[in-house]
Amino acid sequence: MIDKQIMQLCIDLARFNISYHQSVNKKTFFQQWIYPMARETGTALSFSNTLIDLSQRARGLRNPDLISKDSQKSGVKCALIGQAISGSASGTALAGNLMQSYLAGRAGYSPAKSAKTVSSFVGKIDALLAERARIIVAQNLDDPDHVYALQSRLLDHLKNQLIYEFKTWSIRSRSTEWSEDTFYALDSLQSFTQLASSCISLKAFNNPRLSGAAAISNLSANTIVTLNPIVRTLVGRFAAAVEQRRLSRMFPKSRPHVIKEVLAEMGKDLTLAAKDDTATAEVKELAFLVRRSAELDEPLNKEVLKFEKLRRVADQQAVSGPLIGLTGVTRGILNTTAFYATQNKSSSDSSESSDGPSQNALLSNRLNFAGRTVQACGQAYSLVLTPTTEIRHFLYRRQLRRRGEAPDQLLHQRLVRLQQIETRVRETRF
Repeated sequence: MIDKQIMQLCIDLARFNISYHQSVNKKTFFQQWIYPMARETGTALSFSNTLIDLSQRARGLRNPDLISKDSQKSGVKCALIGQAISGSASGTALAGNLMQSYLAGRAGYSPAKSAKTVSSFVGKIDALLAERARIIVAQNLDDPDHVYALQSRLLDHLKNQLIYEFKTWSIRSRSTEWSEDTFYALDSLQSFTQLASSCISLKAFNNPRLSGAAAISNLSANTIVTLNPIVRTLVGRFAAAVEQRRLSRMFPKSRPHVIKEVLAEMGKDLTLAAKDDTATAEVKELAFLVRRSAELDEPLNKEVLKFEKLRRVADQQAVSGPLIGLTGVTRGILNTTAFYATQNKSSSDSSESSDGPSQNALLSNRLNFAGRTVQACGQAYSLVLTPTTEIRHFLYRRQLRRRGEAPDQLLHQRLVRLQQIETRVRETRF
């Protein structure tokens, strides 16, 4: 009877883990499809501004008077619209994440509430295991090699597997949540900073003194773009470390051994017992527990590998992201230098001579041309990278779904198996 209660609690804990995983890892349609499309649109409009400005500055490499201010204004307006779209998309995605976290908390899946729920399950299981141990001792069945003692070890092993599963999912979800929220917040901030820079740039066509403020704000925005992937990765790592320390205090045991290692420690091969019709009920129960432990081993290993893969992807983005952002920083530095360096020239050097345009205007235009060229390379790469990444992810998800290995399909299959296990537990005598 005690074994039935322990198994039922383990089944309920496994179900809670699945519900927790489903609740804290939800992605909306907007985040999966609309957000990358909006970001691509915003980048394309900003790229249009870069190409327009680049073409005009190319016309004025020898004579800045040939530059069309009206064309440049049109380009800035394109960038302004794109920045508004990008900032709004990131802000909406951030709001969606915060709302999802709120709803998960209301459902009892916040970090504190979920850990408390798991702790409650563990307390009940430990109490039943202690009672089971007292009964075994009272009946002089406490030989370490006795089948009842082995059953106790396997029941405790099942419990530890489920605890480790919860800890793994909780750490990963906290890391993902904080990493994504940081990215969306900084991305929205940089988009609206660039938006402010574009607004100032439009006014600077009538008041050139504002060009310096526009250049500085644009440089600040591109600095945020460069630092965002690095900061996001560091915040995610820090959140994971904090969650791991918190859960380690509540559930001190480290990752349990896989079932093969447990059986090796026992010095017995019990997997054949399941095929033996003459085996006793106790041995069959032992084999039943072995199979349940084995079923948990593979998902746990996959979760660990998946988490490590996500970390490697984050590390790669922490390299490629700043490289793209640095192209904008380069343009911002050259733009700022072009304004303030020429402002420090003497009035005699900045005035136009009868022989042609001023040296200040030529220098400013050529510095901005160089900056725009570098920025165009970064934006072009970003325009190619985003759809390529999304298409690869879509094809990968479709391949998983066709094989029946999509995350939601695997979780559903596990719920079905848990229902089958629960039915068998209720039908058996233990």
